[in-house]
Order: sequence, then C-alpha cells, then structure tokens
Amino acid sequence: MTRNLSLLALALLTGCPGEEVKDSGDTEAACENIVESYPTDGSISAYYRGDVEFELVDPDESGTITSSTITGTMGHNDEYTKFWFTPDAALSPSTTYDASFSYCNGEQNIDISFTTSELGTSMSDPNILVGAVYELALSEARIVEPSGIGDLLKQYLDVVILVGIDGYDADAAKLTMLGALGKEGSDPATQDFCNPSIDFPVADFSAQPHFVIGSSGVTTISVAGINVDIENLEISGDFAPDGSYFGGGILSGTIDTRPLVGLVGDDAEEDEICTLAAGLGIACEPCSDGGEFCLSLLADSIVATKVEGSALVELEGNNCTTTGDTDGVMDCETWTAATIPDASMMTCEDVAE
Repeated sequence: MTRNLSLLALALLTGCPGEEVKDSGDTEAACENIVESYPTDGSISAYYRGDVEFELVDPDESGTITSSTITGTMGHNDEYTKFWFTPDAALSPSTTYDASFSYCNGEQNIDISFTTSELGTSMSDPNILVGAVYELALSEARIVEPSGIGDLLKQYLDVVILVGIDGYDADAAKLTMLGALGKEGSDPATQDFCNPSIDFPVADFSAQPHFVIGSSGVTTISVAGINVDIENLEISGDFAPDGSYFGGGILSGTIDTRPLVGLVGDDAEEDEICTLAAGLGIACEPCSDGGEFCLSLLADSIVATKVEGSALVELEGNNCTTTGDTDGVMDCETWTAATIPDASMMTCEDVAE
C-alpha cells in the first residue's frame, strides 16, 4: 500500500497546476456552468452509504441540493464548486432515489435519478469470507484528497493491493485481515514476497456486510525498505452477498511525507514534498510529533474482486532470502505460495526508518 501512497511525491514532481478558481461575478457565465453529478443520472450501482454530490467548474454560492426521496444535510466546500447531500441514514440496497441541484440563483436545475447496488444486502453466511483474498483496484478509485491532482495521481496507482480474510468471530462481530502488495506483472494477482505483509487492525463487522478497519494511532507500513507512517488509517466497505467482491471502499489517513523525500533527491530537505505540494495549493498538516509534514489522503469508490489462489502469508521482513537447505529456492523473487520457507529460515534486510 505504501508504494502506492508514496507515488503522491511523484505526482507532485510533475508540477501539474492546481484547479483554477474562477470569478463568479458574471451571472451569465455562471449560468453556463458545467455540472457533474455523483452518482451520475441513471446509475444502477450507487453506493448505499455514499453522499450525493454535484461539482461545478465555476463557483456559485447559490447552489442547493434537494431530494423527494432522501432526507439529509447539505454541505459545500469553501470555493462553492462542490456541493454534497449526506443522507440522515444509509439508503436501502437496490432502490431508486432522486436528487435535484439548483444553481444560478434558481435559474438552472439538474435532476438525477439513480439506483443503489446490491451492496448492503446482508450475507447469509459470513464464514464464506474466511480464506478469501481480494484485489483492490485503486487505479479505478476516486481520489477526493489531495484535491486537484486526483486524475494525475491515479495514473501512478497501478500497484496491486491484496486483502486476505484470516478469520471471522461471530460473537464479537470482528474480522481479522492481512494485507500485502501484489507481485508486479502477475495475472492472476499473487503476493509479492519481497515486501512485508500489512498487519491491519481487527475490523468491526457489527454492521455486516459493512466492515470498518480503524486505527486512531499510527500504522506503519514497510515497502521496498522504507517505513512510512499513516496516522488514523481507516478502510471501510461492504461485501457482496455472495462474497465475490467488496465495494464502496473508502481509504483515508494522513501520510508522513518525510520518509519519501528520497524520491525527490538525495539532498532533499525533510519538508521538500510539502514545499512542492504548497505550490499546488495543497497544505501539509501537523503530524503526531507536531511537525507540519503530513498530507491527507482520501479515496473512495474502491472495488476489490476476489482472486483465486492461496491465502496471504504473513511476512515481517524486506527482500528476504532463504537460509539452509531449500532445494535451490533461495530468495523472495523466486518463492511461490508452495515453496516459501518458514520464517525461521529467512534472513531479511533492515527496514529504513
């Protein structure tokens, strides 16, 4: 996961300009505004826990969202280019809803109708999840934050993330999950044994099929010899009734950029990535130690499909090799699920702080 997240630094290096906020003083120009909705009109796969959103090219303080089928609360960003309507309660699966967006002081109106997907339908037997492995399609996710560079950042999100379900505790309504990076070029996706696995916190499954992996502290993920801290990491989503995929996925957290400055240059200062981000109008935030070196990440609309193959293997080391007699299978590049040695027979590189 961290290799994916660290590509934020590469996106910032491109120097892509941020969105230009245009003056809304010209009423006639505002009436010619371009409007995008989320979900789109006619969608049949809307997420039952999602907001209804409308986005404008030009700011318009008169924007208003209403619905005859949903009760909720409206909000907007500081620039009055994005408006959202948050339902008071989760919508029903496989149900049609409507929403209207009025702008240009009521002179223009956009009406949409959408249908929620099957997600949210209760699973008859959650035990079918145990042993399953899912492949996250982050490249198809919607990058909400950092704002303005989502489309650019998605170009780099081609690294596969795997999530395995290790256990289900029905009494406690908890899921135990293990994460790993996928091996580059493998089809179907398989675990990359040269990177440590990701030890996710136990997931709350009390609202099944909805799950929430939440961590109020710091989650450290090691990739390619680099430790990256993610504060307040949270991952959520809903499993399909048959367990074939989970959707509506949301990933959020705050990334400490300091370990990633090596992507900029060997002599880069610890605030180099934040300086680059500031040039795009993106402000770093204080980290838990007080330094303003952290960037917020929010991605939604994540879909993860079930892949066939072995369960994920827990690995603590980086670029491990085999010690002892292993029939010639000596390093992580050549290991498979069938040949990977026991941890006691591995020698691994130290992970950089």
